[in-house]
Amino acid sequence: MALVTGSIPPLPPDPLQLRRRLALQGGGFALLLLAAFSGSLYWGIASQRQEDQRTELRQLAGSAAAQLPLIAHETREAEGSAKFRAGPRLIDSPALQQQRLQWFDARGTLLSEQGGLAVPSLPGLPRGALASARGISVPSQALWQRWPGGMSLWQPVDSQDERLGYVRVALSDQAARADLTRLKRGLLLGGVVTVLAALLVGRRMLRMAFLPLQRQVSALQRFTADASHELRHPLTALRTQLAAVPPELRRQPALAWRELDGLSRRMGELLDDLLLLARQEQAGQEGPLAMAELQEFDLLELLEDLLRCYAPQAGVRSVRLELSPDPATHCVPFRGQSEPLLRLFTNLLLNAIRHSPEGGTVSLQVSRASRLIRVTVADQGPGIAPQDREQVFERFWRGTDRGGHSGLGLAIGRAIARRHGGELRLGESREGRCELVVELPAMDAP
Repeated sequence: MALVTGSIPPLPPDPLQLRRRLALQGGGFALLLLAAFSGSLYWGIASQRQEDQRTELRQLAGSAAAQLPLIAHETREAEGSAKFRAGPRLIDSPALQQQRLQWFDARGTLLSEQGGLAVPSLPGLPRGALASARGISVPSQALWQRWPGGMSLWQPVDSQDERLGYVRVALSDQAARADLTRLKRGLLLGGVVTVLAALLVGRRMLRMAFLPLQRQVSALQRFTADASHELRHPLTALRTQLAAVPPELRRQPALAWRELDGLSRRMGELLDDLLLLARQEQAGQEGPLAMAELQEFDLLELLEDLLRCYAPQAGVRSVRLELSPDPATHCVPFRGQSEPLLRLFTNLLLNAIRHSPEGGTVSLQVSRASRLIRVTVADQGPGIAPQDREQVFERFWRGTDRGGHSGLGLAIGRAIARRHGGELRLGESREGRCELVVELPAMDAP
């Protein structure tokens, strides 16, 4: 199928489809911005809470380091002969349930601790190391440790000429985690509400913005239908007058009766196509077909009758017509309107015959999935250029090598397919093979 632009420029996109596309793009962009904002806000607050916890741990570590000399002195006195001490004392109270403070000497021996927060072991320092555990390898510099439930800071304590020991302070992050969980839920709820509000407001604004354009398109469609309908009457009268011309006048060379008759016939076909297209587009805007408008029939039988009807026309150019249903398919039950669908497949079949070379083959392949019926009309013509793939369905696009048609067949076919809840699209297109694919919803099983 070799197509070029006709004398009439391509029509603008369907305003209804353009409005849906703009609504989806606007909603997606708003969702992306909202997700970026929420993620940045959550990350900033989480980072700030973590930094606040680090600052609090540094302050606790400073206070604990100031107490280390006193605790070490008391421990040495308790281990003397005058007093007996079995091990480091654990001071616990309800106010210290969310923290833990530990003091160690220079060898890493635990001297004392307080607080009820459970903490994991440090690398090289087993938990609860006692004075008998000598030579333990301990971290010699400040060490941060995070685990599910809290954060700790291990920090050495030095004097001017020697190391006094180590302190370890830990804080629970339960409150921070609860705050972040509430923040996450609030951001999620706010995001959902914001997206819904943006969609509703955006939809209303788009409807108001497109209302004048939609009115103009509807007025244009009504004008096309009315003009086509009104022009049929004088055209019919003209053809009647031409048919009543006596044969002796028709044979006069000065009067081009044959040309006039051909022009009037093609004008009548064009008006019929315009009227049908306007009706299909107007019906498509009103919504899908109602149940009362549907009838059940065998789609495969309709295609077989169509091939038998146009086999003589294809035989004039030695074009062979083939119907290749799925081997497991004996019938294809379908619920829709048979006459518009017959017009759809007639347009595709005549288009394929017109662009097939002499002696070529036009095939109709029918396949059925669980919810989809696919009919592929393929010919052996020159194909469609890649830059023309989307323009072939516009009005008044015609073939370059063979005329005599209105250029509305594919536009009418797509309108009929969409009216039935399906789609007409271009499949494979190359030199020697061009496919037009009709996809229709399969009838639900009883």
